[in-house]
Amino acid sequence: MSNPSKAKGTRFETAVCDYLRWALDDERIQRLTLHGAKDIGDIGNVYFHGQPVVLECKATRTPNWRKHWTECEIEMGNRDTELGWVIRKQPGLGIDTRNKVGAHLAYTRKQTYFQMTDMLKNTELANQFDNTSTRIPRNPLLIGLTLQQLALLLNNGLNLGPDKDMT
Repeated sequence: MSNPSKAKGTRFETAVCDYLRWALDDERIQRLTLHGAKDIGDIGNVYFHGQPVVLECKATRTPNWRKHWTECEIEMGNRDTELGWVIRKQPGLGIDTRNKVGAHLAYTRKQTYFQMTDMLKNTELANQFDNTSTRIPRNPLLIGLTLQQLALLLNNGLNLGPDKDMT
């Protein structure tokens, strides 16, 4: 790949995809191919209570919160879903371990966040998310979690990763 920025984005998308495959124990999760104006996100086959979730990955130097969120909203419309998250690579944080990948930022509309946490059976976990959520600068309608917390939310608070005990 001759474009270094594109290569960086591809590596980040691959790391996020691999992390979610492991965390949600679902091999169907995959990186999506580009569809031009009809893109439906970067990571596919992620669902929450049967609803598709659009995941848009960004590995840019500048946050561009509003621009990236607008792109996610367009892709949510293309996918016909109300659930969408932008996963942003945090500067200086690598992608060479699961812990590092899980520490990157995932953000969405507050409305989406509250809709998803309200559906959790585990109110203690929902309260924990509320206490550790991140404000998105100059964007009062957006809220952030770590990718690990998003994976826990998508997994309804169940432990992440494949079951170790197969009894």
